[in-house]
Amino acid sequence: MTIIQNIMNRKLSLLCMPALASVAVQSCSGASDTGKLDNPFGEETGKPAVEAEYTSCADTVFLSWKLVEDVDFDSYAISDQYGKNSLALPKDRTECFLTHIPYNERVNIAVSLLSGDEVVNTTSVPVQIDGLDPVIASEIIPDKGSVVEGDGMYSIDLGDGRSIFLMGDSYIGEVSGNRRVSGDHMYRNTYSVYDHKSRTSRAIAEVNGPNTSAAVPPGVTDEGSRWYWPGHGFTVGDNLYVFQQVMFSGDGPSGWNFYYDETHILQYSLPDIPVKPVRTGPIPFSDNPPLTPSPETPLIHFGAAALNDLDGTGYLYIYAQTDLVNDLAPVTEVYIARTTEENLFTFWEYFNGNTWSADQNSVKALGGLSSVPVSSQFNVFKLDGQYVLIAQNKAWNSGEIYTFTSSTPWGPWGNRKLIYKIPALEDPDWYTYNAMAHPQIEKDGMILVSYNVNTNPSDGSGLTEQKNNVYCYRPRFFWVEKDMILN
Repeated sequence: MTIIQNIMNRKLSLLCMPALASVAVQSCSGASDTGKLDNPFGEETGKPAVEAEYTSCADTVFLSWKLVEDVDFDSYAISDQYGKNSLALPKDRTECFLTHIPYNERVNIAVSLLSGDEVVNTTSVPVQIDGLDPVIASEIIPDKGSVVEGDGMYSIDLGDGRSIFLMGDSYIGEVSGNRRVSGDHMYRNTYSVYDHKSRTSRAIAEVNGPNTSAAVPPGVTDEGSRWYWPGHGFTVGDNLYVFQQVMFSGDGPSGWNFYYDETHILQYSLPDIPVKPVRTGPIPFSDNPPLTPSPETPLIHFGAAALNDLDGTGYLYIYAQTDLVNDLAPVTEVYIARTTEENLFTFWEYFNGNTWSADQNSVKALGGLSSVPVSSQFNVFKLDGQYVLIAQNKAWNSGEIYTFTSSTPWGPWGNRKLIYKIPALEDPDWYTYNAMAHPQIEKDGMILVSYNVNTNPSDGSGLTEQKNNVYCYRPRFFWVEKDMILN
């Protein structure tokens, strides 16, 4: 790596971080490009006067260039084709940052040489970035000291400068050279507490003894046959509530032989984590889930998303996702219940399309979501006074991440936006699923979003691949502009 590339990567690692903290230096994806696209700033004036290269991190591009033509000029003007960046630089500058660059498309950067106010030469530099932020990824899923691989990635703002990430099957150990060198036990669930100020993560597991998960169903001694996979949750004052789905193993194909039984609520006292829950109990929604769900007997997962709106509408909301058709062309529905903290374990009301009812059988699908099959895990949050639902298209490996907005927690949902299209993965056996927003983590008018990556090789070597290449089982992170979601 050249000296200039080291400088660029160091600068980019600082720009990739959220506000209020510093982070360890990370190498960001590098690229150089000498191709030419149509120049939205007009025809290039004469031969290209500069050669440029760039590296990127999240939405930020660090551009550097050198003169290759002898041109008499006084200063530079740098701009992108969408007008998000417009920089005036002195003649002796040969590098700059450009931010809020759109992802997954070729974007022209114009490097213009000015003599006074007159443009004497313009070179168009096309750039293309994936928008991923490896810096914050390395903090939330580090190589050592916390959860180093896993999926799920629900997060809850603890209200004290920390977030807790709720993860499903995951590993705690050490990674070196992109390979997990210690920590081969797969926990069914872990918690990871992320400190926003220190930019460090701390794993929570083994609360019930060695090789036990962060949360274990009451009475369970063998998590190989019965275990928790986390849903979402929220905080209310000094209490943290987490929805956990009770799963059990069955006779399905290898890797997919799991079934849903019921959902529990786990109550924890803050700020002391880890501790065992002070209360555990089933949700009041009673169901007899079928082993083979169908449109007639769908599997309803309450706790797939959760929202504390006590300071808005005065209620806590719990969302359910259900699959009416679960194949290559999935059809899904989303339901909602509401309650208060006092009644969380005992009494819910359900939205029936018009009003709220204590009859759970009256629950109806929320309006406005039928155009996108909603992923099994999604989340709902408030953003500048509006309610936002984010979900990944559940169609196998679609890579489409959408947001919807509403003036109420129950919809109807509109303003559908395709906020991100996941780029092609490095291996055809890898797939993505269950995107999540983390709106409590902001940077420069943007919020953090993640999606999961996993592997499903036909020869059944997935666990081995997870060990030898952790990148196949680590969530990836990018930033999305709030204005893009809301307006």
